[in-house]
Amino acid sequence: MCPTSPVLQTALTPARGRFPRAAQAWPLPQPVLLLAMATALACAGGEPPKAKSVQELRAFYQQNCIRCHGLDGSAHTPDGKRLGGMDFTVVTEEFRQAGGPGSEREIRRMSRGILNGILFGVTMPSWKAQLSPEDAQRMVKEILLKAALGKVIEPAPEGTSPQ
Repeated sequence: MCPTSPVLQTALTPARGRFPRAAQAWPLPQPVLLLAMATALACAGGEPPKAKSVQELRAFYQQNCIRCHGLDGSAHTPDGKRLGGMDFTVVTEEFRQAGGPGSEREIRRMSRGILNGILFGVTMPSWKAQLSPEDAQRMVKEILLKAALGKVIEPAPEGTSPQ
């Protein structure tokens, strides 16, 4: 639950004693509807995620993505097969062959999928609370589009550079 904020208190106070017209049309009691809307607004305005390095993004992948996409990004895991997870090793090869503006569209499409999730979070959850748009693009460019079958996506050991 988000703490009480000025946004929340303002939203809960009816304007001139009347509720907004949109709230009057809903079948929910007006205070319940306004509380839900105000809480969503107050929680949405939180701090943006801190920018992550490529190493941190590789660790994020290890922690959150391997269940479906696998250690190497091939999506050959039981959950990856069941949910139709994207095989980054195939996408990488297609990406290298395509080039041009189409490849930039693919980067944006994959970044949006990471941030917004897929199929309302059923197939893939949204990571926008943990990753910034820049982090999502960096993950696609520096990690996912460099995936190779059998090559584990993991942070490089301390003192070495990632390949």
